[in-house]
Amino acid sequence: MSGLPPAVAQAIEWYARRSSGAFDAPAQSRFEQWLRADPSHQDAWRSLSHQLERTLVPLAGQQGSRQALNSVDHSRRRMLRGALAVGAIGLGTPLLTLRGGPLHERWGADLRTTRAERRRFSLEDGSSLLLNARSAVDLLFSASQRSVQLLQGAVLAEVHSDPARPFVLQCAFGEAWLEGGRCLLSVQAGTAQLWALDGALELRTPGTRQRLASGQGLAFDGQAWQPIARGYIDERAWARGLLEVHDQALGQVIEHLRPYHPGLLHVSARAAALRISGVFSLDNSHQALAALKDVLPLQVVSYLGVWTRVDLA
Repeated sequence: MSGLPPAVAQAIEWYARRSSGAFDAPAQSRFEQWLRADPSHQDAWRSLSHQLERTLVPLAGQQGSRQALNSVDHSRRRMLRGALAVGAIGLGTPLLTLRGGPLHERWGADLRTTRAERRRFSLEDGSSLLLNARSAVDLLFSASQRSVQLLQGAVLAEVHSDPARPFVLQCAFGEAWLEGGRCLLSVQAGTAQLWALDGALELRTPGTRQRLASGQGLAFDGQAWQPIARGYIDERAWARGLLEVHDQALGQVIEHLRPYHPGLLHVSARAAALRISGVFSLDNSHQALAALKDVLPLQVVSYLGVWTRVDLA
């Protein structure tokens, strides 16, 4: 893996060893020593495992996958190619893509988008959904209700009025009920934003109901829905291809750029704590990173087009 930073190459090596099924206590001790030896080791490990485990962990119990990971002659480069191949095979396993299954939101959802893709979907009732990049929803339409469940990412719903069937936009933190108009729901890193863009809606959570007038928004802070804070990321902007941030940590900005950036995009813990305000292009993530570099003391380095690292200059 020439061209990769040493910490990245070492992280890949450790990932291959830990996935082999023959990782004993002495090996675990050496791994922990490696993690403590340098902050860059921890950064590389967190980023690599976060990206790969979403694909590999659900496949680890499959016989074919375990045999591949147990092969002792896998080089580091072959390990990564093999992991991607195992992931592709896993896509054909129905159990993994059933509703509620570990890969459903990525490959089994009713509607979904890929990297750097915003796409509008027309529904049978005349409504439409605009999905942000790497977003997924499930649909459940019946004679009495129209339900759209946001599994990941963000969705803008343009709802055709149907008095006999209310439209319900759901996420893990609550439900937005409306008869018509436009609303937007976004779920990112354990938080959410809900906006009534055109027309009123009712937010329903266990034991509470709250009305939102046109133009109003609420955010879920991890415990309850609250008014939009002064420092926030405006989730309405992605529908226009923009990332609008107000006094936000750089780590949050990078998290919103990841669905549009090719390969792995990593930010160090030191750089992630920097604060930034501005408007950036989502459709050109390289340009957005360059703009961030112009106003913050950053260095942005890309390796082989598959790994981009953002750190303090």
